[in-house]
Amino acid sequence: MTTSLLHNQGMITPINKLEALILAHPEVQSGLSWSRPSYGHPEKTVGHHVVDVLKNIDRLQVSDSEKEQLRLAAITHDTFKLEEFKQQSKRHGLLAQKFMMQYTNDQLLLELLEWHDEAYHAWKIAFCHNNFVLAENRIQKVITHFGKNMDFFFHFFICDTATGDKNKHPIQWLKQKIEKYQD
Repeated sequence: MTTSLLHNQGMITPINKLEALILAHPEVQSGLSWSRPSYGHPEKTVGHHVVDVLKNIDRLQVSDSEKEQLRLAAITHDTFKLEEFKQQSKRHGLLAQKFMMQYTNDQLLLELLEWHDEAYHAWKIAFCHNNFVLAENRIQKVITHFGKNMDFFFHFFICDTATGDKNKHPIQWLKQKIEKYQD
């Protein structure tokens, strides 16, 4: 996979040297090329999902520096699902975080990578497994953990969730929970 192909062809064009460096890494290229369609991810490859997330980030009305952070999260957030699959674990967020520690000490970005699926998991516990108490506890931990940076988490959550055939209900649910716990 090269990094110079166009967005609309399903590939990623880096916007800065750090993105180019990350995208050139063999582990990232392998991860972006990996394909295992699943619920919420009908895209051909992880890279196609990342392109969709990047397009959503491009539409956000946020600062350039936040967009740069969100783009780095998008590029790496699911890229380590291949490694997760090989290890038979549920830790792709931690693997992405560990990888990105080589390139940044941005604590907010690193925490986003680790926690990026937690709000969806909390929603799923509530509405697929009917355990509203556990779901409430988990989402409250996310909101407490991110505190004043919850908008950053929410922006990424929207961009990641509004892709493929993912259920969009978790977005509204998380918005209501943020309003409830941040008042």
